[in-house]
Amino acid sequence: MDLMQYVIMAALSASLLWGFEDALSKKPVSKLGISLTTSIILVVGLVPFAIVALLYPASMTYFAIALSAAAGLFWGAGFMLIYKSVSTENVTSTYVINEILPAIIIIFGIIGLGEKISTMNAVLIIIIFCGAVVVMLSENLRFNLRLLYAVLANVSWGLFWVLMIEVMHFYGSFAEPLLVARTVAAIAVVAFFAIFQKKTKHTTTTRRSTGLRALYTPISMAAIIGIVDALGNDAFGFVSTTSFVAIGAGIIAISPIFVALLGRLFYHDTLRPLQWTGFGIMVAAAILLALF
Repeated sequence: MDLMQYVIMAALSASLLWGFEDALSKKPVSKLGISLTTSIILVVGLVPFAIVALLYPASMTYFAIALSAAAGLFWGAGFMLIYKSVSTENVTSTYVINEILPAIIIIFGIIGLGEKISTMNAVLIIIIFCGAVVVMLSENLRFNLRLLYAVLANVSWGLFWVLMIEVMHFYGSFAEPLLVARTVAAIAVVAFFAIFQKKTKHTTTTRRSTGLRALYTPISMAAIIGIVDALGNDAFGFVSTTSFVAIGAGIIAISPIFVALLGRLFYHDTLRPLQWTGFGIMVAAAILLALF
């Protein structure tokens, strides 16, 4: 297989893994809370990153370490923000907004890395953002501000990938930069949880009253999400070291399709006709973006 085929396989794997991860997130967030769920996911996710880094050892410059560490802050913030939305909205509505992320990566691949883009590509990117606006509209055509957290999460993750792609694309390796970023993200979120623990004391008391056994399942799910998320990021990390970042980003744009299917299966999620319209527009534009 040539490099392009490997890129397609890696990007598709990332899309499937992230879609599965997103669909699972509702239960641990509702049972454990945003900060604890994020802490478990980020900490457990360190294991796959550490293993890959040991298998493919390399040295990093101080600048690459600093840039990866800065990216880690955006990574952790993205998780906190997306789970803020999913705590009140269904998974389908929340993660449809994730179509914004590949659009940001594609824009960077074009502008920052000099990858070619046609007029059609530019139009499709604009359509993706317009579709996100439609998804956020409520029945009375007002914006659902609770989904704004999902938008901000994708912007935060977009900034994370912009910094990481900058490091990985020119550094030629993805294992160590992702490990550094994940470590900083985990430390930042755990510190945030510790600082604001008093403010969530009532939530902790409620959790204790339900018994520890009731928390085994959501904790296990959060741990699984952490591993799945790490594998997805490693897969797209490989894509980021190639010259096909924009194409890879177009492929991961199909991830919300899997979320919608699993959300329907797990939670019986429904979207209003207007939201389905926006969703369809975003997915169609993303697929065309990947093909052309």
